[in-house]
Amino acid sequence: MPTAARVAKNESLFREVNDRILELEDGFGPREPATMLAAFVCECATVGCTTRVQMSVEEYRFARVRPERFLVAPGHVDPDHERVVMATEHFMLVEKFSLAGEIAAF
Repeated sequence: MPTAARVAKNESLFREVNDRILELEDGFGPREPATMLAAFVCECATVGCTTRVQMSVEEYRFARVRPERFLVAPGHVDPDHERVVMATEHFMLVEKFSLAGEIAAF
C-alpha cells in the first residue's frame, strides 16, 4: 500500500495535468453552451489510474477553490482518507481529511 506522501504526490501530479487541460480549454475560448463537458483525469489515489472524468470548465474551477478537494471517477473514493462533498453521474468531488487533508493543502 502506498504511503500518504506517495499518494499525495500522485494526486498532485494529476491535478497539474488537469490544470494544463483547463489552460487548453480556456485557449479555445468560451464554450457554447457553458455546460459543455470537458475530459479531465481522475485524481484518485490509485497509482496508474487513467480514467477520464467529464465535467464543465466551471465545475472544475469550483473544485479547485479548496486545495484539499480532488476530482475522482465514481467508485474511486477512498473512504479512509476522503469524504464526498459533491456527486454527479460523471464525477465525484472528494475532500481529504486528517493527515491526507493536511498533506493535500500544501
